Amino acid sequence: MAQPSLKFLCDCLATALLSHYGVTHMPVPLREMLLDPPPDLTHDLGLTEVRFGEAMWLRPPSGLATVFVNAEMPEPERRYAMARAMFVGLCTTKGGQAAGLPAVPNDELKAQSDLFARRLLMAPELLPPGWQWLAPQALAALCGVPQPVAEAQLLTVAQS
Repeated sequence: MAQPSLKFLCDCLATALLSHYGVTHMPVPLREMLLDPPPDLTHDLGLTEVRFGEAMWLRPPSGLATVFVNAEMPEPERRYAMARAMFVGLCTTKGGQAAGLPAVPNDELKAQSDLFARRLLMAPELLPPGWQWLAPQALAALCGVPQPVAEAQLLTVAQS
């Protein structure tokens, strides 16, 4: 049986997370999601703010995994970095592996985590009608993401 596409899996994950947290509008409350993960992910996701790097997911010897994020980064960059790191964590879970998420590490992880972060933070079901005609700056501000991320999302839509 063929595995589902990564885009499909990312959309399913985003939809499940948005539904679990009752998110109905932008920006997606990513920090709250990581501070209070769904019950089956409490050992796999969390949030620790630090003062180095961007963001990374780690499972320290304690066994409780967390996203470490630089609290001094600008908010849009921090949100995007947290979403990317969250994807890495989801890929390592038993449920994520069973669903067909990619193994970590892999050569395509940056592109894979970028896709997930865009699908979560810029979930099409939360965007207003006509969002694809917004200026990149307006879309970035609406979604709380860096402008280059909004530009990439608009470019993806224009190409499809």
